[in-house]
Amino acid sequence: MVSTYILRKTAFKNGDANESIAYCSGSKKKIKDLQEYVRLAEEYPEETLQQQILKLYAFTGSIKEVVTELNIEREKQQRPSIDGQLVSETIQSKPADPLHKLLRTNNLTKTKHIRKKLSN
Repeated sequence: MVSTYILRKTAFKNGDANESIAYCSGSKKKIKDLQEYVRLAEEYPEETLQQQILKLYAFTGSIKEVVTELNIEREKQQRPSIDGQLVSETIQSKPADPLHKLLRTNNLTKTKHIRKKLSN
């Protein structure tokens, strides 16, 4: 918010109102995108293990945290534990819905530098 104000003030001082308007509209789009992301994550079903993985990953952004949380739940239900490889493969699998598509895209972007190192 402060940076928007400073940019706007600077842009008007320099006579460049277009830069300020473009910056504000870009911020509004980011806010809408984030609101849509939150809506998708909150409304996402948890019927299958894959859906549970994706929903938890949407809120935590961490494979390690997903594994920890799901294994605590699965231990209570006396089910076998899962590992990070399963979570990673689930996230990177072909997306079946809009939330999965967003998560996969973000994960691939987030891990690009690691995958690039491994291929060299």
